[in-house]
Amino acid sequence: MNQLVGECRTYSALVDTHDHPYAQLLLTLQGELFIETPEADLVLDESRLVYLPPHCQHSFFARNTNQFVVLDIPRALVQANSLAAASACIQQRMNEQWRAVRNLIREDLSRGSPSTGLRHLTNYALALLQDQQMPRGLKPRPQARSQQHILDHYDQPLTLEFLAQLEGYTVGYFCEWFKKGTGQTPNAYLQQVRLDRAKELLAHSELTILEIAQTVGYEHHASLTRLFRQQESCSPQQYRQHSRILDKG
Repeated sequence: MNQLVGECRTYSALVDTHDHPYAQLLLTLQGELFIETPEADLVLDESRLVYLPPHCQHSFFARNTNQFVVLDIPRALVQANSLAAASACIQQRMNEQWRAVRNLIREDLSRGSPSTGLRHLTNYALALLQDQQMPRGLKPRPQARSQQHILDHYDQPLTLEFLAQLEGYTVGYFCEWFKKGTGQTPNAYLQQVRLDRAKELLAHSELTILEIAQTVGYEHHASLTRLFRQQESCSPQQYRQHSRILDKG
């Protein structure tokens, strides 16, 4: 394939397996997509994006209502942007830059005909991937059970004892093992997941700070405020105001 293709796509619950000679960038509009590659099991949702390099065999399926912005990127365009060396999948967290890219691509696609703007946006997206590449964000298969449980149940009370039991390890060994695989302690990983989800809700919902705190697993809004001040150097309310100013801009 020599032509850049951009589309809004939906996926079914039927598992499909294939590879293709072009790269693919997937950005979520709604729902989740489950992707399995030789290196990792991935969950694509509103807090994460996925890049699949050319000839990367993968299985995939979705559950419930879903829609994704998908770019099929010719190999030549990938090579021109210095990503040819990336032979494994890349998963990154959605941030303001990526949300802006997704929205601009969607707007371009809504015009109904190919434009030079799509190519410029694709080049920009590939440059972002190169700059922000974080392979450790992939889910190592040996750690899938405890890590997936955090992703699925971040809004509930989670203990190290329970997570360690899922893997059959003592708490001390589990914490060391988890950090070696992800670069983060289990508690830090849980905090990051909650922070990312709270950011999405602050930017795109009218829930109160307390409601958002409780949605992501905190009993009191003070816990969420403390997390934001530690990680973002601002309060949740300040983050909401800033994100909406950016959206309007």
